[in-house]
Amino acid sequence: METICKRFHFRIINNCIKRIIVVDKHKQSFDSFLKNFKKTVSNLGLKNSTQKDYILKILYFTDKHLSVEDIIKIAKQEYKIDMGIATVYRTVKFFEDLNIVKSLDIADKAKRYELNISLHHDHMICTSCNKILEFNDEIIEEQQKEVAKNNDFILNDHIMTIYGLCENCQ
Repeated sequence: METICKRFHFRIINNCIKRIIVVDKHKQSFDSFLKNFKKTVSNLGLKNSTQKDYILKILYFTDKHLSVEDIIKIAKQEYKIDMGIATVYRTVKFFEDLNIVKSLDIADKAKRYELNISLHHDHMICTSCNKILEFNDEIIEEQQKEVAKNNDFILNDHIMTIYGLCENCQ
């Protein structure tokens, strides 16, 4: 029963959170994004914290895929805020459960996180230097839809990560 309630609760949360996510972060200021996030979290009866605000801010203003350690380092260097590693792990997990953040697994390395407010894209990860490249290919997107259709499968979402060697490591 508890698992069903948790799933239902997160389904409600995801539907509400989607209202604050925009297709292009340049169309919504961070202040507006944060205000909507706080209002939504409050309306759901969940707690917000200064740490969550700063983690959102760090992810919002970066073009990189950050590890938990990167987030802690940026918080300390740029905002003079000390955050415990457990707090940051719990927070990014919370954001991931709400579909605000997406994680990327890099072979034998720490997960990397990015805010889930940009257009859909896939990733290529260099297995030598761990460089992450984002890409979008409409032909691949259409082929995935076709594969799903041919197998009587309804495609809701997908994650595609290609591992290989970048130009510098070849």
